[in-house]
Amino acid sequence: MPVRVALVGCGMRGMGLAGLLQATPKIEIAVVCDIDAARAKAAAEKLGADGVQSHAEVLARDDVQALVVATDARWHAPVVFDALAAKRHVYVEKPLADSPQTAARLAAAQEEAGVVGVVGYQFRASPLAAVMEKELPAIQPVQGLLTIQRGPMNPQYFFPDHYGGIVDTATHSIHTALWAMGGRPTSVSASIQRGSIKGDRTIEFMSLLIEFDGGKRVCTITGSMFGMRTPNIWQFVGTRGTAHTLDHRTLHVATHDGIREAGNKPPQGLVTRAIESPPEGDSTRRLLERFADLVSGEADRAAPGAATFREGAEAVAVTAAMVRAAEEGRRVDLAEVMGS
Repeated sequence: MPVRVALVGCGMRGMGLAGLLQATPKIEIAVVCDIDAARAKAAAEKLGADGVQSHAEVLARDDVQALVVATDARWHAPVVFDALAAKRHVYVEKPLADSPQTAARLAAAQEEAGVVGVVGYQFRASPLAAVMEKELPAIQPVQGLLTIQRGPMNPQYFFPDHYGGIVDTATHSIHTALWAMGGRPTSVSASIQRGSIKGDRTIEFMSLLIEFDGGKRVCTITGSMFGMRTPNIWQFVGTRGTAHTLDHRTLHVATHDGIREAGNKPPQGLVTRAIESPPEGDSTRRLLERFADLVSGEADRAAPGAATFREGAEAVAVTAAMVRAAEEGRRVDLAEVMGS
């Protein structure tokens, strides 16, 4: 039986998700919800579902197992808190919340409710993610570098919050870095630049250094809206090898037994491979299907293959700490932004 969901938020992103929800037999849209009456009505007619304006009406229904939340980020928390209180499963678009404190409370509430909570970082459902999950632990990552260079973003992304501007895209790289490096992030240092396009406070350039284990391991993320036609790379260097991808499909891996002496000779046990993952297809649809499998019990919740609320909260904390670190010109511990 398909999982019956409510789509909350029928704007551009919500309707994009709606097409993917309709495309999979694992999910059925029972009802759509938007505070804008005209938008709710139009979405309901297009999708052949009931339409309402209040998520309270959604939660009053017995036939809705889960919510797919695609509202503005400022409204994620009110909707998701209510859904968790009603013991409904939740897929929510990134970022999980508009502040690290709220994101942490959402993660705690989801865990207490015992329901499935997934944040819309679609890379986690991609074939390359499966390859990386298998290969990266063997190299024991110590350093990482991810770039996210792109052109100017659309007007709706020009706002000053820590999750706006280039960070709306870079949050995917931030989550990937946190997941790929493993362990808990402890502090960040950063530089950001704002406002050269519109003269406002939108973040257009970012250079972020995330520290793990008190600085023993680090990952750097750089991004901008000025990087048109610039190839993006991911690379990880560890004590027992390296891994990198230039096309987000082929992972080039070198493993060895460890480097214990100076000199240019290859380390013992050096093996190099190029591992090509299958074609990605639509990774957002894959993630939605993974969510459905978690809800229906077809997938193991202990190994979700998707970003959990706790992981989503860490990404929010890192972006908030990044802005504070850049504005104050110092390293910021993650504990500072979680407690402020």
